Amino acid sequence: MKLLKIVVLSIALICSQTFAATPAPTMPTYSGDSFVLNQNSLQSQLLRNNLELLQALYAVHDAKDQVNIARANLLPSLNLGGLLSFSGGGFVLASIDFLVPFLVPSNWYNFYTEKNLFEAEKISYNAIQLNVYSSAVSLYFTMVADRQIQEIYQRQYHDLQDVFEYQKQRSSVGLVPVSDLLQTQAQAQMAGVKASQLAELNKQEIAAIRKFLSLPLEVNIRLEPGDIANSPFEFEPLQVSIQKANTVSLERAQIQYLVKAATLQKWSKVFSFINGASVGSRAVGTSNAGFKDMQANGSMNFGFAQFPTYELNERRIASIKLQDLQLQQENTRIIESTVGSLQEARRQLDLANQAELQMSEVYEIRRQDYEQGNGTLIDVLQARDQMVVASVAKIKAQLDVNLQRTVLHRTLLTAQFGTIKGCAPTRTPPEEPGKFQKWKEKIGGKKTESHATLDEICRGK
Repeated sequence: MKLLKIVVLSIALICSQTFAATPAPTMPTYSGDSFVLNQNSLQSQLLRNNLELLQALYAVHDAKDQVNIARANLLPSLNLGGLLSFSGGGFVLASIDFLVPFLVPSNWYNFYTEKNLFEAEKISYNAIQLNVYSSAVSLYFTMVADRQIQEIYQRQYHDLQDVFEYQKQRSSVGLVPVSDLLQTQAQAQMAGVKASQLAELNKQEIAAIRKFLSLPLEVNIRLEPGDIANSPFEFEPLQVSIQKANTVSLERAQIQYLVKAATLQKWSKVFSFINGASVGSRAVGTSNAGFKDMQANGSMNFGFAQFPTYELNERRIASIKLQDLQLQQENTRIIESTVGSLQEARRQLDLANQAELQMSEVYEIRRQDYEQGNGTLIDVLQARDQMVVASVAKIKAQLDVNLQRTVLHRTLLTAQFGTIKGCAPTRTPPEEPGKFQKWKEKIGGKKTESHATLDEICRGK
């Protein structure tokens, strides 16, 4: 009877975690006819509605189901044989077998392997969140820059149109040659063409960001310009930034779980020769099989294939650990190149700012001289073109700064990237559990995770 109680207790412990409900995630719907696009709204809308993230969340659900399957494989089962004979007006139970797979070591190793793979999959989901958001916010900054450049060409078009109208008045009295009139009109039209090209590009970018955010077509996207916050690591020694990147790297944390899973899988193969355990009783004569005569049984199968299998798993673990070294080298490359590029981009931005102010003054001087008859049209047009070049260079330098800072924040998990936690909720620790609860948590994992769906944990719903 003591053995029966142990079996029943094991079933209760494992079932309490195995069959926890995990509803399928649902896509939130967007309401309203306008969406103001800035860095904050981009993040909140993206994390809830992006289809790539939803697909990644399905993978997390699958990993959790694999844990449940491995946990279910530890459950005892009752086998009544298939022989029921009639004797003396009643049924005689010929055999009773309790299959007790939780006594097989490889089943436990498989279970903990799946738990580590589940943790690795949750980290993978968080990394995908960060990567998708990084791509989206980079597109946002590109949209802002293209919109600003479009406005520059639009202003150039209007400025040259004003010069053209002024020339038309003077041309009517013979003070301006027709060639100057036509040249000014052509320059204005070319500025209009460039503005139109940027408007076309902006429409394509709006369509791309609509796909990122899963916004319906009837929703009007209104762009709100902004720049990303600077990073303190821009001015830190490279070694400090590299150490920080290696410490917070999600990919490295994922590799640690993969190493644990591969190690557990190795030991599962080592103990795979123990492939069955049961407790049973057989009927004697016309007597029913009963619990009082239970006997333990087991099966083992040892073959020479286990030795090369062990070596294969050892090399697999070494290969995973090698990926960790590759990640550290990649972090070093990213930090070194990003910080270096950011320094140059900031310098370009300062120079372009100064050039824009100076060329703006030059253009005003050239235009006034021309209107007073002291200059030539070529001087005016060249000054206006140079002003445009300086303005566009400033915007592109600012875009470069924003993009480089985005990479730096993504690598170091700072600024907005530090607020994306993935499947890592912070909850108040439970009270000290009793003996039953300790057994339950040993088999099933943390209590906090068993009472929340993955949607609540990973998406904050």
